[in-house]
Amino acid sequence: MSRTFTRSALFTLAFLPAIAAAEPAGRIPLGQGERLFLDDAPGTAVPESTTAHAGGVSPIIYLERCKGGCVVQGAGIDDAKSYTSSIAADGANAIGEYQNGAGQTGAAADAEWNAVVQCVKEVYSPYAAQVTDVKPVNATGYHMDIVAGVPQDIGLGNGILGVSPAGNCTPKDNGITYSFANAHGGTGQSRIWNLCWTIAQESAHTYGLDHAYVFQDGTSACNDPMTYRTDCGGEKFFRNAQATCGENTPRPCRCGATQNAHLLLLNTFGAGTSIIPLPTVTVMSPAANAKITNGSAVVATAFSKRGIGTMELWLNNYKWAEVKGAKFGAQGQPESPYSLALPADVPDGVIDIVVKAKDDIGGTTAAPTVTVTKGAPCADASTCAKGQLCEAGKCFWDAPVGEIGEKCTFSQYCLSGICQGTADETICTTSCVPGVADACENPDMFECLEQSPGHGVCWPKDSDSANCLGCASAGDGAAPFVFGFVGVALILRRRRRS
Repeated sequence: MSRTFTRSALFTLAFLPAIAAAEPAGRIPLGQGERLFLDDAPGTAVPESTTAHAGGVSPIIYLERCKGGCVVQGAGIDDAKSYTSSIAADGANAIGEYQNGAGQTGAAADAEWNAVVQCVKEVYSPYAAQVTDVKPVNATGYHMDIVAGVPQDIGLGNGILGVSPAGNCTPKDNGITYSFANAHGGTGQSRIWNLCWTIAQESAHTYGLDHAYVFQDGTSACNDPMTYRTDCGGEKFFRNAQATCGENTPRPCRCGATQNAHLLLLNTFGAGTSIIPLPTVTVMSPAANAKITNGSAVVATAFSKRGIGTMELWLNNYKWAEVKGAKFGAQGQPESPYSLALPADVPDGVIDIVVKAKDDIGGTTAAPTVTVTKGAPCADASTCAKGQLCEAGKCFWDAPVGEIGEKCTFSQYCLSGICQGTADETICTTSCVPGVADACENPDMFECLEQSPGHGVCWPKDSDSANCLGCASAGDGAAPFVFGFVGVALILRRRRRS
């Protein structure tokens, strides 16, 4: 019986086409594997849920070690509870027990196994999923990834590291995927990272995730477990970024032009509590009580196990600038220095500097405040920026209160951070994607008017303004850019949920 499936294999790009060509028709080449961490309590049981989560699937992901070996029945269906698989060859398929990098099984392989399990727990921790290596007993369903054996055990060819049933855009429950641990080479951390990468990718395929190739900002998707790329290493996590799909070259995703792995899993499981530590951040300069001038820069170092997504410069409780996190390399993203230039239009006065380090899913750490002085302390608001107050020598804006649609004269008044409009009227608005029915939070009152291809702002329906192509920003020119990004992200999340 011919069965369509996806597979993961770890080989160079030069070797991949030869392997792919040798596979039978109907088989689609795919992904890989990765990552580390020791489990202080191996074998801990998880509560067994009989209620499906947001995506209609069980939250349990069971990692099967096949102690003493296990048997999978090849058939035309997938059923984790009965060890029935659509991928395995017809009949009984004996799968060898999990082996560590030294080829050992049993207690000798426990340390490596626990590290692999802990890694998978970390990768899925932002979601309400339950990763366990204890077989569920009373659950009505669960996903099982068999982390053992070699591909030949289920009738597949050499060179395959993992395999998942080909799915569609709907998460599948009670499925079986394979991460052939005994076919993964290497030892130590590198092997654990690669094996964890395979498990994360193969299990996520059953939840509708495709292979990621490049993010929309042009950076490689090599730090996402859904990738096929090897141009960076280190720990991989499902990324909160839109990606174009593909294996060796970019292509549209199966379930849309692009994919956000993090949001798709949030939709499937709901939100969990990440066990990844928050970023660390330290301001190196300027020193407390220093005198700064135009052209000064704030220098800080930061690190996150997930990677730093952005570094933000806050001055007197307002975000004036941000920079992207450092590039990922062979061992992931190292602790790196960041230089955040002081914008030229920051008014003189006493300034409380706070640098915030953020990962890609919003985990944030703020460094301790460093207070400096630029020029002379303000005496009144006449030397401050539009809409600012002056107290204790500091120029600052009050906390934003403006709702969408409310009239405004400067961007910092608006909760969205965007005050835009025509020469006659400016209102608090938010960014949106033109052509999407629910692009604005209240589509009965607001419509998305295009400013440039793919970008627009929400504007009241039946307004006297025929269009917003000539919209002008009120107040600080940097604010719509800084906060417009946030507005788009919020709208996309809401639209994805619906």
